[in-house]
Amino acid sequence: MMDLLAGIMMMAPLDFVALAAVVLIGLPHGALDGAIAIHLGFSRSILIFIRFLLLYVAMAGLVIVAWVLAPALCLLGFLVISMIHFGAGDARHGTGWVRSAEVLAHGGLVVAGISQMHRPEVDVIFAYLTGGDTTLVWQGLDMLTVIVGVSLVICLGQALWYRRWRGTALELGALAVLFALTPPLVGFAVYFCFVHSARHVTSITTSLRQHMSAAAMVTQASIFTIASWLAGAAAIWWFADMTDPQPVILRVVFIGLAALTVPHMILVDGFYRRTTRSMKRQFMSR
Repeated sequence: MMDLLAGIMMMAPLDFVALAAVVLIGLPHGALDGAIAIHLGFSRSILIFIRFLLLYVAMAGLVIVAWVLAPALCLLGFLVISMIHFGAGDARHGTGWVRSAEVLAHGGLVVAGISQMHRPEVDVIFAYLTGGDTTLVWQGLDMLTVIVGVSLVICLGQALWYRRWRGTALELGALAVLFALTPPLVGFAVYFCFVHSARHVTSITTSLRQHMSAAAMVTQASIFTIASWLAGAAAIWWFADMTDPQPVILRVVFIGLAALTVPHMILVDGFYRRTTRSMKRQFMSR
């Protein structure tokens, strides 16, 4: 145990703080998935809720198994879905292809932007996550970067014509500066904890507060969060090289995020946002 703690303390201080923030601050935002499931009616009976939990855990487990079998392909897929998920949470304007450009600009700046701005450092992290070969990942990212660049130009063009887009342009500019000036893990942690997670929690709690007490949301979120922390700690303890735990810590954190992101995206971006938009349309039509 002391060897593991000593190895952790040898990590770069900023990287250690960034990973700790992702786990302690950012990860709990997904723990509200239980409250979302209750809101969507998955708690109509105990059997339905148990089935939801089993499917959620099974999807997370399948992601981990797939990652073991095809790590490079899974990492690239995780980067793509993360880009879409982040962008969908940040986009505020537009419809149709303009909204798609905004989603790609926001999410792509986080994923492709950080990766390209700090390519050597990020390649080391990618190597940990893939077992060494990062060629496929960078080929995919290079193609995505072109698409993201075009999307950013579209958003900036919208800001020149429409005042309501100027806040979007300022946010994208501020994030670009942050990502350029900070180490990759630090820039990602700041965004993940204080932009993406903060927006998600604010949006979800505001919506769910009409149907669920704050105490109930906190209770179920705490249970999901603690369960995730315990599983991650067990994985680190089981697999880590006690003298150099950083590779395994990075794998556990990011593969764990990938495993939880897939069912989280299906629930939030699929069921929850679609249901919310449908309810809004029904309300506006009255």
